[in-house]
Amino acid sequence: MERFRCAACGNVLSVPVRLVELPAGPHPSRLDHFRVNPPRLEPGGYAIDAAAYGRDRIAGTYVLSPGDVRGTRIVPELVEIGCWSLAGWSPCMACDGCGALVGYRTDDCGVAQESRFDPSLVVRETCTEPDRAANPFALVADWDEPAPDTREHAWGPAPVRPRPGLVATRWGGRDVKAHLFRDDPPA
Repeated sequence: MERFRCAACGNVLSVPVRLVELPAGPHPSRLDHFRVNPPRLEPGGYAIDAAAYGRDRIAGTYVLSPGDVRGTRIVPELVEIGCWSLAGWSPCMACDGCGALVGYRTDDCGVAQESRFDPSLVVRETCTEPDRAANPFALVADWDEPAPDTREHAWGPAPVRPRPGLVATRWGGRDVKAHLFRDDPPA
């Protein structure tokens, strides 16, 4: 098992993942121009793409399933939009710890979802954390519990539990809510 850290500040950027072969991606019949497409990799794995990628033609990028990425944020002013959403042509993912750009995010129409880390901006390290395969839903077990009620007045909106595992989908389109889905953590 390995995980990725920001080279600038050491912030953890992924859950523990295993190296796998880079798949060709989902069959074209599973890709759609009007719905959220499946990820290129199964959760819990990462691959190294030797081919040049993005506008900067960076070779050796680390490809992960978007649900395996943690400690990052999308920088809206750097996002390039394709037909519907993130095109992945230039870096738009920044480290939450220091704000350094660390990678790319793709979830546009007709392509599989993926996150990529620039190999010069992240550190890959061996991880000794236990494998979560025994209980793949351990991280989402509290989603079924109501959020703690911290309201001062009863007329305020009821609290909701944030769901950080949601995968990004189309920005600013009709019926965006209908296209969101729950992306459970990797097994």
